[in-house]
Amino acid sequence: MKFLISFFTCLFLLNGLSAQNSDSVETDYLQVYLDGVGGYQEYIKTEITFVNYVRDRFEADLHVLITSQATGSGGTDFSLFYIGQLRFAGKIDTLHYIANSNNTEDETRAGLVQVLKMGLLPYVAKMPGNLPIEISYDNTNQILKQEDDKWNSWVYGIGGYLNANLNSNFTQYNVSGNLNANKVTDAWKLGFYGGANYNTSIFQLDDTTTYESFNNGTNLNAIIVKSINKHWSFGGEADYFTSTYSNYDANFEISPAIEYDVFPYSESTTKLFTFFYKIGPEYSIYTDTTIFEKERELLLRESLDISLSMKQKWGSIALGINGSNYFHDLSKNSAGFFTSLSWRITEGLSLESYFTLDFQNDQLNLPKGDLS
Repeated sequence: MKFLISFFTCLFLLNGLSAQNSDSVETDYLQVYLDGVGGYQEYIKTEITFVNYVRDRFEADLHVLITSQATGSGGTDFSLFYIGQLRFAGKIDTLHYIANSNNTEDETRAGLVQVLKMGLLPYVAKMPGNLPIEISYDNTNQILKQEDDKWNSWVYGIGGYLNANLNSNFTQYNVSGNLNANKVTDAWKLGFYGGANYNTSIFQLDDTTTYESFNNGTNLNAIIVKSINKHWSFGGEADYFTSTYSNYDANFEISPAIEYDVFPYSESTTKLFTFFYKIGPEYSIYTDTTIFEKERELLLRESLDISLSMKQKWGSIALGINGSNYFHDLSKNSAGFFTSLSWRITEGLSLESYFTLDFQNDQLNLPKGDLS
């Protein structure tokens, strides 16, 4: 019993020392809770040493929430939200740092630290005591000129995949490739995608029996969205799809669409509440006759997606519902629901959950016949 008491006493003391060593305990320093920077946390703590980093967000004078999203030119736009608490309650500031697509990771994190420092200084300046901070300015006479974007905000991508699995009684080949081009500005969002895949599996069941399975397909997609104002946008989407697995020799779909965001789009890095509706014709040419005795058909389809996502001091949450139906028979429909939650209880301890539920009654492409 004495051994157990001594053991737990030592363990408690070691934990206390570890907690003290992990974060600065200077009483005159600004208490900061750092949130949302992923793998940059340790680098930031190493580079910015004139504040205390606390593990409990409720003990912080300042909660720094950092979010990011891709820019149209392929870079990253970091939003830094300085949310005052305790002695700074009610004070909120926001800064932005845009990392160029040509930046190395070291250049990106160094630039982020520089902007983060500037945002911290107004709060540090109001702390009591003489803090070991010196502000300097590089007054070297330099003229910086922003280079013209020769790509005009377009971002291009190419990808491919090749795999072969050779066995004495089993052979498999997987080949796929894709091309894409995207452009995102304040007024427009343009995206084009093309891809193809070829998958073959050959099973040698015995000396005289061989079974071959093919799963091939192509996909072309184009999306054009125009922003009307800070809440509304409209556009359209076009799709071409083929798939041996899904029984499509060809599937064409053109869908005009409109979207409304309850919150201004400028706040999209922290909160979105969107209603997205699209309607349009769908023409299908089936590989085999379907269970509804169709070889090809032209139908009108609509869909509605409602989604909410928020990223706040306590974590993030996302949820949404969606539904679609064909007009020729409203019983041919589908619906779904999803939700995800990430709740940061304290540094190093988070609760995460994900749930999804789908109802499908619109698989008009199912082939007629018995299973092989």
